[in-house]
Amino acid sequence: MTDITNTEIIQEYSRIPSHIAENFGDEGDFTRQHLLNPALFALLGDVTGKTILDAGCGQGYLSRLLAKRGAHVTGIEPGTQWYTYAAQREQTEALGITYLQEDLSTWSPIQNKFDFVIANMVFMDIPTYLPALHNCIAALKSQGQLIFSILHPCFEEPGTEWQHKGYVEIRDYFQERTVKQTYGHFIHRPLSTYLNSVIQAGCSIQAVIEPQLDENVARQHQAERYWHVPGYIVICAIKQSA
Repeated sequence: MTDITNTEIIQEYSRIPSHIAENFGDEGDFTRQHLLNPALFALLGDVTGKTILDAGCGQGYLSRLLAKRGAHVTGIEPGTQWYTYAAQREQTEALGITYLQEDLSTWSPIQNKFDFVIANMVFMDIPTYLPALHNCIAALKSQGQLIFSILHPCFEEPGTEWQHKGYVEIRDYFQERTVKQTYGHFIHRPLSTYLNSVIQAGCSIQAVIEPQLDENVARQHQAERYWHVPGYIVICAIKQSA
């Protein structure tokens, strides 16, 4: 059990300075550009005409990338600063994206609506994550795909630690716990918790990607950890027919 609530997490993210959202980038931060985005788009393939839910969309960078590739996108984000930025970008750069300010755990989805649901670096930020997962799956069409990324639970130590140690150190792996970040918290859970939750919710796992950073990029940016040891894991599952 965690010692923080969904509401508290949302409040934390709502207090993030506005310049963080503004400076996040049109393709996300470094790890999203070089690790997560390539994995997500490889799993998605051609999204032209597809209906996609960007669940926990943040400032909307992924929603915009998907819309520019021809998808019909809905983005959900509870954090005020992130949602406001995403909605304002849609007003100035209309791409046909619908944004909703909702908590994924209490949101009431339209059943069987989306071809894909993407939760990019989201579930580990939700203390009560099972309702959010179930809502995402409920929103999928039969045979639709849930694609989600999280901090790799087996190797969660910050990449900066690699600079002076040269290895990743893991303790208390089996203990679910709250971990403080620069902004907000995330929840550590064993990898099996996520995998079994997806299976028990009626999905079959199709692919697991542990993105590896290109060696030259890693050296150029002093990010060797992400060449040697994965910091993230991306999972693709298909919703089975009822």
